[in-house]
Amino acid sequence: MPNDENTSPTAASRAARLTRPLSLLGWSFACVLLVVLGGAAFAGIRVGLNVRENNARATQTVELKQQYDLGVTDLAAGRYALAAERFQYILTLDPNYPGAAEKLTEAHAAMNQTATPAPTRTPLPASQDPAEIFALARKAYASGDWEGVIALLAQLHALDPSYKAVEADGMVFVALRNRGVARIQEGDEMEAGIFDLDQAEAFGPLDTEAVNYRAWARLYLEAQSYWGVNWQQAVETLKLLYVLAPNFHDTSRKLYQATLNYAAQLAAAGDDCAAAEQYAASQQLFVDPVIANTQATAQAVCLLTPSPAPTLDLTASPATPTPLPDAATLTPAPS
Repeated sequence: MPNDENTSPTAASRAARLTRPLSLLGWSFACVLLVVLGGAAFAGIRVGLNVRENNARATQTVELKQQYDLGVTDLAAGRYALAAERFQYILTLDPNYPGAAEKLTEAHAAMNQTATPAPTRTPLPASQDPAEIFALARKAYASGDWEGVIALLAQLHALDPSYKAVEADGMVFVALRNRGVARIQEGDEMEAGIFDLDQAEAFGPLDTEAVNYRAWARLYLEAQSYWGVNWQQAVETLKLLYVLAPNFHDTSRKLYQATLNYAAQLAAAGDDCAAAEQYAASQQLFVDPVIANTQATAQAVCLLTPSPAPTLDLTASPATPTPLPDAATLTPAPS
């Protein structure tokens, strides 16, 4: 009986020739589809990033306007140092901000006109008379020579701890407080400034300004201790300081740089999603088109990277089945 199926070599080769173009066509279509979808996804990413960048610029514009208005108010009220800090902060973010450079020059000029000359250090006397030493300490106190006050009253305490002790302690408290805040404000002796304020607190409670300066200095120094060692912790510490005192020394600039370093570290470790988040956070501080492009690339890689499949823990102990009750122990339900 003849076989209905044609299994000859000629028929098989003809079928293979017909199937091969169809397979190639399918693969080509799949590749084109992937390219189209990938391009569409990347275009969507770019649109989203542009929206985010525009929002960041709008937020920064509002903040700079607020700082400018506050600076003008401080300038009119005679708070020249604070006004100068605000205008300097504005120019750091936007060097061409209208009027900021002129206002900064005006604040500096006012500071120079009203600047109090540095007090002359009161020399320690050779006298062993407590009354004379105390009189010199009062004179140093009146001139704002906090170094002299502290040194003279330390000498007095060594000679006669009970001599005008209450007034002397009050003068030491003020001198330590003022020297501590000044050291923190100058920035070169923050540790010494914190120590001064800690010592002052032994004589009495500190005012809010001194407490704030000490807290800011501690956060600043803590962030420095993590610099180059633990970028994540440096970022977290500086973020807290930025919320409390964004104009404290170069906090905003340090936070920006630490965030970029942390983002680069994450990208190098292959965590492009987390890196993209950090790059985006940096743009909330300072807008930089180069960093924005880097963030776009990291975000694109993140979206095109498949999520890791869940792994089955083969080492886990098998679940112990619940034993069935013995039929003999079952109590039948009442009929």
